[in-house]
Amino acid sequence: MVKLTRNTGNETFLSQSTVQPDPKIFATKQFRDACVEAHNALFWTARGANSFLGALPQNQHLSLLWNGNSQDFRTRYFENQFQIGVNIRELEIYFCENGVKVPHSFYFDDRTPAFAEAWYLVELLHRDLDQSKFSTSLPFHSPLMLMGDTQDHNASFYELELAALNDCLMGGMKLLQQMPTLLAPIASIVHQPVKIVLEPETFTLEYTVFFSEKTGQRIIVGFSIGDLLRPEPFYFIKDINQNFKPKSRGLDYRPDSIRPLIKLIENNTSDRDLLDDLCKLTFASVKTAQGQ
Repeated sequence: MVKLTRNTGNETFLSQSTVQPDPKIFATKQFRDACVEAHNALFWTARGANSFLGALPQNQHLSLLWNGNSQDFRTRYFENQFQIGVNIRELEIYFCENGVKVPHSFYFDDRTPAFAEAWYLVELLHRDLDQSKFSTSLPFHSPLMLMGDTQDHNASFYELELAALNDCLMGGMKLLQQMPTLLAPIASIVHQPVKIVLEPETFTLEYTVFFSEKTGQRIIVGFSIGDLLRPEPFYFIKDINQNFKPKSRGLDYRPDSIRPLIKLIENNTSDRDLLDDLCKLTFASVKTAQGQ
């Protein structure tokens, strides 16, 4: 499990102590099925954000932000005071008002996706929010989306797998929270506020490093729970420039920029060694992009 500490800036960070899941679980169908269930919980948070927030480039309006005080991921604020939060371990989504989680959560267990839509409409009504704004459509497509009233979600069937998935994400958060400080010596980086996001489209944790205001070039340091080509969790570095328009955001990693979590655990790779490796990959990507 991940322990917590607080920094002097009054923001909660994850500590240096993390217990990694048994790597054997990553290769099981149960784990992949649990990831699909969790991914659909993220899709539903994104539907709330997409319905009430104006669109941003690269669908940034859908990004989930880490809340250090409540230790969960939440949408950006909409209608001035509301957010949708998600608890991955329990597969729970909920409204937050003025930063505080409120009762009447929706749990993805023994309920179909149609129930999730009904839950949204009821919660919107209780808050005097315009139900007509809510839409299940999203500005992206995924073959993993579950919709309709024919297939139940079954969070309780994947208790061990969801716990492992949550531990992976918390371990990824712990690593990525240290990247801004470690990358600070790279003079060409246009420093940005520390912000790690969870992307609902790809189910990836991402920290974005900008190093060119003119070209829009940036590097994403992140952690993925797996995708259609690589079904097991992995860390990655992704170099993006202004003209970068992949057909699928989830299928655009270079093989040499990926670090599979299962190998890191099996090789007993320390956090320090992994961080050094990610920093070297980032620095090499910056030099390559700048023609050095």
